[in-house]
Amino acid sequence: MNENYRSLLKTICRICLLRKGPRDVVESAYLQRMMLYCYLFSGSCSIYFGSQVSLWTAVGQASLDALILTLFSYLLLAYFSFSSRFKQVMTALYASGALMSMLSIPLVYRLELLSSKQQDIGLLGWLVFIIMCWSFVVMAHILREAIQKHLTTCLLLTFCYIYLSYQLINLVYPQM
Repeated sequence: MNENYRSLLKTICRICLLRKGPRDVVESAYLQRMMLYCYLFSGSCSIYFGSQVSLWTAVGQASLDALILTLFSYLLLAYFSFSSRFKQVMTALYASGALMSMLSIPLVYRLELLSSKQQDIGLLGWLVFIIMCWSFVVMAHILREAIQKHLTTCLLLTFCYIYLSYQLINLVYPQM
C-alpha cells in the first residue's frame, strides 16, 4: 500500500478513535472528492444490503444523505465563522462515515437475512447499534473540533443532522 494511503488510513482510524480531528487531515479538494466517492459507495452498499430496495434507490438515498451532510456542515461552519475548515471537515466526515459504513456492511447484510427469515437477531443487532452510536459520537467529535463548541452541543447538532437527513430521505423515498 502506498505510504500516503497508509498515513491517510491511520489518520481516519485515529479520528474514529477520537484521538485526532479534522485539522489533522490534509486540505485537498482531490482528497475530499475521493472521500466523497468512498462515502457514496459505502453508503449505497450499506443501504442496498441492509434493506429491500433497488440499487438505484440505494444510490439515490446515499447521494441525498451526502448532499444533506454537505449542506448541513457548510451552513454550520459558516454560522460559527469557520468556513475555511470546510474541506478538512468534509474530508473527515466523508472518510469516517465511509469507514464506519464499511465496518457495518457485513453485519447489516446478515441482520437483513436474519430478519427476513424472522430469526432472532440478538447480539448482531447490538453490534450494529453500537457501530451506529459510535458513528454518531465520531461525527459529534469532528464537529466539536471544527466549530470549537462543547461536546454536548455537537451531539445535539449531530442528532439534528441525523433527524433532518432521515426525514428528508423518507420524504423523497417514502417507505413502501
